[in-house]
Order: sequence, then structure tokens, then C-alpha cells
Amino acid sequence: MRTDQARRLRPSRLVCVLALTCLLMLSSTACSWVGDRLMTPDPPNRELQRESALVYRQEWQPDVEKIRFTQEGDRPGFGASWSVNAIATVRGVEYQVIIGPDIGPAFVGGSDIPPESPTTTPSGPLTVTYSDGTREVIG
Repeated sequence: MRTDQARRLRPSRLVCVLALTCLLMLSSTACSWVGDRLMTPDPPNRELQRESALVYRQEWQPDVEKIRFTQEGDRPGFGASWSVNAIATVRGVEYQVIIGPDIGPAFVGGSDIPPESPTTTPSGPLTVTYSDGTREVIG
């Protein structure tokens, strides 16, 4: 009796396993289809770099004189904020930073952190060199 029941259950198990496998595959690919339609694409890199430079100067380092972007920038992981590597010149000293329009700065290459600024407003023009080599002076 047991062997008859086992033989009848095997095809139904196979169907269940195949159905679950198909469902899993469909759900994993559906996320990318839906995600592509729901998520708005990032603005062009140059716009994000410019915004990052302005946020860094306005919120973190008003004394920054120059920012040179060393790469285009991207989102390093699922759900991560856009960020970019740059070299920021503060009072004549260069600092390697990772900045973004929605994140605070991270300093790369040791413990060198720019000194705290005595002013709270930008003190002069900011020269920005974008990753494509173009430059802009922001007053």
C-alpha cells in the first residue's frame, strides 16, 4: 500500500518543485523589470558632480578652494547613495574625499581630514574640475 501512495505522490511533488522553481525565477527577473520602470534614472554625472561639490562646500567645508573629480561616480550597491571620488583643496592642502549630494564626506588615504572652518559661509570662488576634464568656477 505504501508503494502505491509513494508512486502517486512523486508526480505531484515534481509538479510542485517545477512550479516553485518557475515562480522563483519569474519573481527574481520581475524585480528588475519593475525596478527599471519604477526607479528614475540618475541625472548625468556632471550634474551630480556639480551638486556634490556645492553640497560639500555649503554643508561640510566652506573653505574648499578646488574640487577635482577623479572618476565619474556611481551607486556602489543596491540602495546606496550616489557618490564620487575627488580631491578637495582646502587652504592649499589636498585631501582625498568621497562625496555625494546625499551623503556626508568620507576621507580616503589615512586620517587626513581638513581642519574645521572658522566660517560658516563659502569664503571664495570654487574651481571644479569634472571627471570629463571640463572646468567651472563657481562664485
